[in-house]
Amino acid sequence: MTAFDFIKKSHYSKSLIILLLTADILVLILSFRLSYSFFYNANAISNNSTESLLVIFVLAWVIASLFGNIYHIDNLRKLGRIALVNFFGLMFSAIISGVYILWLYPNLFSPKFIFSVYALSYVLLFTLRFLELKGYKFLRSLKNTRKNIVVIGYTLSGKKLYNYFKDSAAYDYNFLGFFDDEVNDNELVLGKLNDIQKFCIREDVDEIYYALPNHAALVDRLAKFADENYMYFGLVQDIGGLSNKKIDTHLYDDGRIPIVTPRRDPLRFFFNQQVKRMFDIFFSAFVIFFIFPFIVPIVAFFIKIDSKGPVFFKQLRSGKNGKPFWCYKFRTMTVNSEADSKQATVNDSRVTKIGKILRKTSLDEIPQFYNVLIGEMSVVGPRPHMLKHTEEYSAIINNFNLRHFINSGITGYAQVNGYRGETKNNYQMEKRVMYDNWYLENWSLTLDIKIIIKTVVNAFKGEKNAY
Repeated sequence: MTAFDFIKKSHYSKSLIILLLTADILVLILSFRLSYSFFYNANAISNNSTESLLVIFVLAWVIASLFGNIYHIDNLRKLGRIALVNFFGLMFSAIISGVYILWLYPNLFSPKFIFSVYALSYVLLFTLRFLELKGYKFLRSLKNTRKNIVVIGYTLSGKKLYNYFKDSAAYDYNFLGFFDDEVNDNELVLGKLNDIQKFCIREDVDEIYYALPNHAALVDRLAKFADENYMYFGLVQDIGGLSNKKIDTHLYDDGRIPIVTPRRDPLRFFFNQQVKRMFDIFFSAFVIFFIFPFIVPIVAFFIKIDSKGPVFFKQLRSGKNGKPFWCYKFRTMTVNSEADSKQATVNDSRVTKIGKILRKTSLDEIPQFYNVLIGEMSVVGPRPHMLKHTEEYSAIINNFNLRHFINSGITGYAQVNGYRGETKNNYQMEKRVMYDNWYLENWSLTLDIKIIIKTVVNAFKGEKNAY
């Protein structure tokens, strides 16, 4: 599989390649500049010639690295593989650069200079990758970042998956054991199939893998159980009971172990989670430090003179994995006893004068950037519901709980497509859930930015459902 194929097939790989390639290019430029300053003074060679060689040097590495699978995930896990692929990548790059030099500047650059550039590049690239790998392993070694795994079926495929978790991904996964009705005398087998659900809830299992021969009813039951309890469910063999669902596949152990899941989920991957979290931190910090000082005093002043009560309103809302958190807003209603049970309606008498303006422009949501900064929310994600509504709708709306696989958002894909505010009937909630789940399956940083831009535009235009 080439890097281009890898980019097409995985959001995780796409983001990882962009980040690693950018870092590598900076290292190459540094190596070139250091070597040049050592062998030549500033006026020794035409500046245009030097800069053009630097461009070719970088482009040669980009071509070599992409076609040489340097950013394939299996070439980023072990130092031996890293050393080998980087060596061949630089050798291929050197051939391209060498042809360019011999063609245009055969006597301009000394062989010692060229050797120094590539030798230093190799050392710095390897050092950078070593630090990246150690940093990644350290983060994954933390208890709260490792995923608890169980496998259903002590079969050949199940044991291959176990060996992968044990040998290749020790920092990513905490393998707990197997469940199988046919195997008794094995310390890795934790119990029978009937014991799975209680065990998974008790031990806070994150992912369940099914490695038995297909049993459609059992697969469907386990998939539903996993969805309802915020666990990921994967089939190690065929798609079984998930044949009527939109599925995604992942390849473990360099394609030797195919995993089928009921849906795409880019934010399942650790790297994508960190990209989204870093964006949330920087965005919310910017708002808090540069916008809060201007907005909060003005809004607070008008809220206080408009009605009695606190400036801020806090309410328990459903967050990631269904866990409640205190969601903060500017108070837009008079203090009332129905705040935790009744949605705002058109011409709602509880909404204050300043509250109408805040709701229409979405300025009432500004305090939630504090929730984002401390990790309880995201800038973009499904809007958090009151606990009462989560309980009600999860019982009647299909796939409702999927929207809680990720942090709730200040804005979201459903909101910018018109599904915000009061939900007067089940159809409106079904549409909101449909948009939220689409976002979950199609997340990208670009999509987040587009949603934020559309939110700002809608705020200036004013939204008919914001009341």
